This record gives sequence, structure tokens and C-alpha cells, in this order.
Amino acid sequence: MLFKNDNLHLLDYWRVLSKRRYAAIIVFAFIVGIVTVYSFVATPVYKGSAQILINLEKNPTMTFSEGDVAYLQMKDSDDYFRTQIEILNSRGFADKVVKKLLLDKNPYYLEKKSKPDNGMINKIKDTVFMLFPGRTKPDNPFPESLAQREIDPELVDIILSEMRVETGKEGNIIKIHYLSENPNVAVAMANGIAAAYIEHNMYIRIKPFRDAVEWLSARMVELRAKVESSERTLQKYKEERGIASFETRENIIAQKLQELVSEVVRIEGRRQEAEIRYNQIKSVIDSPELLATVPDVMNNLVIQGLRIEELRIKKDISELSEKYGPRHPHMMKIVSELNTVQKNLVEEARKMLSAAKTEYEIAKSRETSLKRALDEQKQEFLDLSRKSIEFNVIAGESESNKLFYEMLLKKLQEASLSSGINISNAQIIDNAVTPKSPVSPRRGLYIFLAAIAGVFGGVFAAFFVDYLDDTIKGQADVDSILGLPFLGLVPAAKGTGPLYITADPRSVMAESFRTIRTSVMLSSVEKPPKVIVITSTFPKEGKTTIASNLAVAMAQMGERVLLIDADMRKPYIDKVFGMDNSIGISNVIARHSDFPDAVRTMPDFPNLSILPGGRIAPDPSELLSSSLMKDLLNGLRDRFDRIIIDSPPLNAVSDPLILSSLADSVIMVIWGGVTGRDVVKKSMQSLKGVNAKILGVVINNLAMSKRDGYQYYYSYYSYSEGKGIEKTV
Repeated sequence: MLFKNDNLHLLDYWRVLSKRRYAAIIVFAFIVGIVTVYSFVATPVYKGSAQILINLEKNPTMTFSEGDVAYLQMKDSDDYFRTQIEILNSRGFADKVVKKLLLDKNPYYLEKKSKPDNGMINKIKDTVFMLFPGRTKPDNPFPESLAQREIDPELVDIILSEMRVETGKEGNIIKIHYLSENPNVAVAMANGIAAAYIEHNMYIRIKPFRDAVEWLSARMVELRAKVESSERTLQKYKEERGIASFETRENIIAQKLQELVSEVVRIEGRRQEAEIRYNQIKSVIDSPELLATVPDVMNNLVIQGLRIEELRIKKDISELSEKYGPRHPHMMKIVSELNTVQKNLVEEARKMLSAAKTEYEIAKSRETSLKRALDEQKQEFLDLSRKSIEFNVIAGESESNKLFYEMLLKKLQEASLSSGINISNAQIIDNAVTPKSPVSPRRGLYIFLAAIAGVFGGVFAAFFVDYLDDTIKGQADVDSILGLPFLGLVPAAKGTGPLYITADPRSVMAESFRTIRTSVMLSSVEKPPKVIVITSTFPKEGKTTIASNLAVAMAQMGERVLLIDADMRKPYIDKVFGMDNSIGISNVIARHSDFPDAVRTMPDFPNLSILPGGRIAPDPSELLSSSLMKDLLNGLRDRFDRIIIDSPPLNAVSDPLILSSLADSVIMVIWGGVTGRDVVKKSMQSLKGVNAKILGVVINNLAMSKRDGYQYYYSYYSYSEGKGIEKTV
């Protein structure tokens, strides 16, 4: 299947279309034929068209306005036009058209209403309703006065089905089209609907203002009471808390809080620096030789001087030690000076340690004090925030009520003024005229579109049929779907068989078996398989033909080949070679006959020995799984170069699984274009379950045409036969 391959080329698509061309042609002919017949039998339909201009300029006397933005009208022109189209297509407007044009008394529409609709869609609906009748209509629990009744629902349905509304390509234009079998009716209805829309548009523009006046008057009374109540509540809250302005108090506290945070950050930094300095001096105070590693110690001028003096004395000791011994007075004196300098160095370092500790403790105490003050300031700020929240809620409610009251008062004044002015923003600019020709059916266009749809439908049908085909048809399917080596392909052919390799050695069929032989030989160069089981998923897939021809092909190479018919239920190799089947493998395993008596040799097939199936055994599986069968094969390995076993199909019995476990490898035969991939996969899983080594797959009996990729291969070999022209199989 094309869609189940990973690497696709344009040639692959063309091959699918070529192979499934009949499906594509049928779909194409069906679509074009149906549309063509409809184009010639359909009733002509005429169209009347009227155009209406919509003025979207805002009228200050007709609009609730908030600045320059419409308050109760559409704010976007596209939304406005979509709304008008929905109004024109509504049942309510269609009912007004029926009333305005008195269609319930018009003879044309009374006759049209009495005629049944013979359209295809309605016929299908009627058929479905007959097959599946609807439920009984439930009783209406509400009084009839609450239901808005139409003057004639059937006429409303007719108008909605025959009216079309669209917006113009440019400008504020709405086009109203009416379709009818009578051109005069199409014109009259288009103009009548346009006039009804003008009247309806004026009504729906004025009605909101009149409703608004009534609603606003009632709301004003309620809102005035709410404003007075919220003002009293706000004043009472201020008096109870003793706060004139929360905002000023919050600003003062927030400023103090910010100053404290900054001071805490600064003092915390000083404390950390003092702590680091103190810890550094403390860590080396007991090791004078490490004092030089602390930058603060070495930056001390006194320590620098002592350090210089220490280095000078050490230099003098070094020079004098070359002249005097350690107990010489000069040496003892200068050593005493060195000890004094080092002692002073340590004492100075301890003074620095004490000063660093004092600085650290002062900074730490200051930090603790500031953090305590910061926490107190935070708590005060939070308390004020909680109070301000309550205040803001009360004040916000009061301010909102006042603003809403002022806004409603203004709108009430505007609505009162606008409700008394009758102005429409729509007018007819183009009345409908009698059409000269029908708009439907458009035969040329319909047939052209049908042809395009037929092409696409045919292509889709071709690929869909190919997608449904899940059979194995070639090497690409074997590689991508099964993931097994491809040993060769045997095309479907008419000729002398089933021993095609000897019937016509130069034929395409003979060459296909030699190709399979080569693939088997090259499957393992170091140690080719000696015992090969040939099986298939279903009967009649050609495994016996493959086994027989492969055995003859290997014997022609000079190998000693033994062909065993292990299908003891339906042996067939004896019929292929025309020999007696009274004694065979079943007799040898059951020890009713010796191997030399059962094996056959034929003069026409040198190097080939054949062990037929023998008499039909009552339980072949038991014979094949016995130790006698295993011993027989082990003994035959030394006497023959190749042993080919023709086994029963996998889906029928368990014999192939038993033989596969005894053989070196298994060849799977698949009927090309017939056997499905799922069943083949299941067969492969069965073989893998017994640890059988699958040598590869042979596709047999594959029907090909000139459009198949393998055709070039077989045409080449047919041409090589010396016939002078290509011969396809």
C-alpha cells in the first residue's frame, strides 16, 4: 500500500493511479453523469435583486453617546452589517413580510403552499421520518398567550428558503435577492422585502429609546435612595474612626517605613563587614606568622613599622650567625630584640581584635534596634491599611452610586429626546427589475465543476482503494512491513508447470527460481543453511512449487539435494514429479520402511533425491515431534548437501512449527497481492515463538501488468531469449 511506505516518489503515485484507474474512472463518470442529468432536468430559477444603502454616520439626536463612541449601537461596522443580515434572515422579519405583502391571501403562494416539495432532499427526509417516526409532541405547559404565533409558518419557511442576503463588495450596501420559478414574483418579492426592511429598521431603531425611557425612570428613583444611604454611611465611618484623610496618613507611614528599610540595609552591611573583620583577626591572633595574611592587620601603620623592624632584625641575625655562635653576647642581644618586636606585634594585633569586636557588637546592637522599629512601623502600616480598605469600600460605593446616578440622569434626557424622532438610516437605491434569463441551473459551470470534482474524487477513490489493499505485493512491502530479507519474486504465468525451471530453462519463471537459489546461497556465505523448511500462511500459496523448483535449481549446481514432502496430510510432491507415494517419510519415521526404500531418484534430475509423504498418517504432528524425526534429519545432514522440506501451511496445523525448530532456516512463501500482511505477521510471530530462523520471504504468483515496476526486469529477460521482441508475463 502506498500510504504505508515511508519513502514515496511521484512515480509511486502514478503507479497507484494506473493500477486503480478503473475505480477512478467509475467515480469520475458517476459524478459528472449525475450533475449533467440534474443540469438538464432541473426547473429554471430566476433572481430578483434590490439594493439598500445603510448610513452608518452617527446622529447625536438618535444615539446614546459617551464622548464620540456609540453607547447602545454597534461599535463596529462589520458587526452591524452581520447583525442586519441576521435580522433579514430571521423568522420574525419573514413573518412581517408575509403580513405586509398579504402573502397569506396571494393566489400564487397559496398554490405554492399546497404543492408538495418534490426535491430530492425532502424526499430523503420523508423516507427517514417514515422509517423512524418521531415522538409524540408534548403538551405545552405555558398559556398560548406567551407564545409568539406566526401568521403562516409554511409561508415563512418558503420566504426564508427563497431569499438570499449579502453585503456589497464596496460601501455600505446590502443586497436582497429573491429566487423564484416566476420572474415577476422574484422582482415583486425582492422590492417588497426591501421596503419591509426599511420599515422594520426604523421600528427597531426607535423602540430601544422608548424602552430605555421607561426603564431609566424607574431606576432613577431607586438609585437616588441608594446615593443618600451611602453618603450617610461614609460620614458615620469617618466620625467613628476619627480620621479625616487615610491617604495623607498612609503616605507619612509609608515614607517612614521606606527610610527604616534603607537604614536597616545600610547598618546590616556595616555589621557584616565588622563581623568579617573581627573573625579574620581572631582566626590568626594565636599565630603571629599568619598576621600578614589579614589585610586589615597589615594596613595598620604600627604593625607595618614593627613588621619592617622584625625583618631588619632577622636580616642582622642572619649576617651575625655567620660570625658568632648562638651564645655569643651579640647574638643573644639581637635575638632578645627580635622577641621584643614580635611581642609588640602580637599585642598590637590584639588591640585591633578588641577594637574590631567592639565595632561588631555596636553594629549588631544598632541592627537589632532598627529591625524592631521596622517591625513596629510595618504593623502600624498594616493596621492602617486594614482600616483604609473598609473606608475605600464604603467611599467607592458612594462615589459609584453618585456617578451612576448622574449618568442615568443624562441618558434619560437623551432617550426622551431620541424616542420622539423617526429617522431611518436605510434607503432603497436600486429596485429589482425583471430578469431576462434564469440563474440556475448553469449547465456549463455545473458540468465543469463536476469534472473537477470527479477528477479529485477519482484520485481519492484510487488511493483509498489502494489504502484498503493490505496485501503483500513486492520487496518494498517485505522490507517496510515485515522487516525480513527478500529472496525473490515468482510472477503469475501460464505455461508448463509446476517444474518451470526444466520446462523452459530460459524463461522468466526459470530465472526467478535461479534468483531465489542465489539469494539462499548468499544468505550466509560462511555457513549456508543445510536444512530448509518452506512453508506458507494458507494452502495453495505455491510452497510446493517453490520447494520443487528450488530443489531442482540447487541440484543443477551439483549439490546433493534431498526434497522431503513433510505434508503428510495432503502430500503433493509425488504428483509434481509423477512418482509412487505408497512409501515415504511417514513410513520411515514409523519404522515401517527403511530410508533407502522410501527415497526416490530420477534420471531427469541428477543429484536430486526425493522423499515423498508416504501414506497418510493418523497423527503427523506426533511423528514429526518424535525423536525419530530428529535422528533422521541428523543422519541425513552428512549424506546430502541440502535438505529442502515442504511443510503444511502455518494456519492449518502445528507441523511447520515443529519442523522449523528442527531445521536451520525457514523460507516463507506469500501469494503476492492476495495474502494480507496481518496474517503474515501472525505467522512470523508463531515462527519466532519456536526460535525459528527465518531466512527470508518469497513472493509467489504475483499478477503484474506493464505498469508494475518489476515489468522492466522481466521484459529484459524475455528479450534475452532471442525472440527479438519483448515478451511480458
